[in-house]
Amino acid sequence: MAKQWREIYNEWESAVAPGLQQFAASDGFRDFMAASAKVSSAFAAEFERTSRRWLHFWNLPAATDVRKLRQQVAAVDRELKGLKNLVFDVVAVVPTEAPPATNGKASPVSKPAAPKATASKSSASKATASKATAKKPAAQKPAAAVEKS
Repeated sequence: MAKQWREIYNEWESAVAPGLQQFAASDGFRDFMAASAKVSSAFAAEFERTSRRWLHFWNLPAATDVRKLRQQVAAVDRELKGLKNLVFDVVAVVPTEAPPATNGKASPVSKPAAPKATASKSSASKATASKATAKKPAAQKPAAAVEKS
């Protein structure tokens, strides 16, 4: 029985195929396809406008609203990654000493050590002056500020 259906299809296809191939190669078919594509595009645009108005009437987000929000979230994500990289670069350049862990308790305040009696006042003031004049590393501008300037 399956052989009979296959034979019927083959006969029909061999009779119809040349005419269909000729029609598909004609200018009329191309014109018809171009016009149908324009109509389909216009219908889709009108449907989107109508559905967007209806959804906004009921205070619901439309596809365009979701698309805009996705773009905004992606932009914030890119900026956050840039800032994170900048922080990691600054931390890698400027070593800092971490304070001891206190496990949530206040750390005891230690009094500064009293200067030794043998140290002269001039040597102590020189040490303080050298600390004050030590160069600090230049702060880097955030990536957004560099791009804007």
